[in-house]
Amino acid sequence: MKITRINHVAFNVAGLVAESREFYGKLLGLGEVPIQFGTGEPIVGSPMGLWVEHGGVQMHLIGLPKSGEPREPTGTHVSWYVDDLPAAIAEIRAAGIEMRELQGDIGHIVWISDPAGNTIELQQDPQIARG
Repeated sequence: MKITRINHVAFNVAGLVAESREFYGKLLGLGEVPIQFGTGEPIVGSPMGLWVEHGGVQMHLIGLPKSGEPREPTGTHVSWYVDDLPAAIAEIRAAGIEMRELQGDIGHIVWISDPAGNTIELQQDPQIARG
C-alpha cells in the first residue's frame, strides 16, 4: 500500500461544538470549511461538528458522541489517502487486520487500528486515477 498524502485529522469534541468553533476559529484563527461527504451538498453549522482548514490540511471536529467501539469513525483519528484503495484493502485482509468499511453516498472509507489501538482512516486519493 502506498500512502500519497494526508487527508485530515479528527478530534471528537462531542457536546462542545460551539466552544470548539470559538477556540479553533477565533483563538487559533483556523478557517471553517463546509462539511461535505462524497458529492453531497456542503453543510455549515451542523450539530455533527465543524471542519477547519489551514495550509491545505483539514481538521474535523466531530460533534457526535463516541460509541466506544474499535476503529471508531467518530473518535480521534488520522485519515490518509492511498494510491489504490482496493489494493490496500486486500493487503489489510491478507495481514489479518480487522477493519471497518463503509461504502455509499459519502464514498468508500476504511478504518483500521494500529497496534496501540489508534484509529487510522484510509481513502482513495481523488487525485490519482486507478486503472
